[in-house]
Amino acid sequence: MNRSYLLLPMVVAACAPGGYTRAEVVYAEPARYEYVVPADRVVVVTREVLVQRGYVVYRVETHGPNRIVWAHRRDDDDEIVRVFVSPDRERVAVRGLSERRDHGKHKGWARNGHADDVMTDIDVRLRAH
Repeated sequence: MNRSYLLLPMVVAACAPGGYTRAEVVYAEPARYEYVVPADRVVVVTREVLVQRGYVVYRVETHGPNRIVWAHRRDDDDEIVRVFVSPDRERVAVRGLSERRDHGKHKGWARNGHADDVMTDIDVRLRAH
């Protein structure tokens, strides 16, 4: 049974002007990276990579077993990166998201991609151990 019609309300809610992309929408997307390491290790590596790339980690949220690491560039509050860490049995799924402040008509936050540069560095560090 095709349930793609269920994604439409989530996509519309994710693009609501003025707000960040909801975590539930990001968790509904397929994970591009999975590891067999503790979630705490992923958070530590994520923080280290973000700081090395010039970001300031200003929040680490915990929602049940899931963690969300929030960071922005030192010199630019108009771009944020969020890394979503979600354990699933012995595996940990990791998703990245980049958002940029929209100074135009909507004056909120707009999704800017999957934070590929940050996610690649995290992937290299986690696979090396």
